[in-house]
Amino acid sequence: MTHAAHPQQFHPHTHSGQIRVASAINFLAGIYLLIAGLMGGPTAGSTWNSVIFGIIVAVLAATRFTGATGPWASWIDALIGLWLIISPWVYGFSGTQWEWNSIVIGIIMLVLGVWSALAGNQTEAMPTP
Repeated sequence: MTHAAHPQQFHPHTHSGQIRVASAINFLAGIYLLIAGLMGGPTAGSTWNSVIFGIIVAVLAATRFTGATGPWASWIDALIGLWLIISPWVYGFSGTQWEWNSIVIGIIMLVLGVWSALAGNQTEAMPTP
């Protein structure tokens, strides 16, 4: 009688690639946000918003990419993405090209942050062989 091995024994880290891809793209989005902020925004609030959150996202995404942090880092990236989506109305730069810059980058960070965080939860919940 043969015994079939459980598929998880052969692929214990099937979601690590998903985490790395999402974190790498989120890192690039954070660097873009930082550079865009340094180029100057329509208001001082939008400029500092981009610079500060660009740095935070880049650091969190880099640490998540290397495995130094858990899913919580991706959840924070997702929350920052949500903040970026609403920030044009908070800082009063809606109706400008910066509004769309903030919204698009925010959506990217939100989606990738959730995608990475959920993959991390699945990977950590998987039993080891």
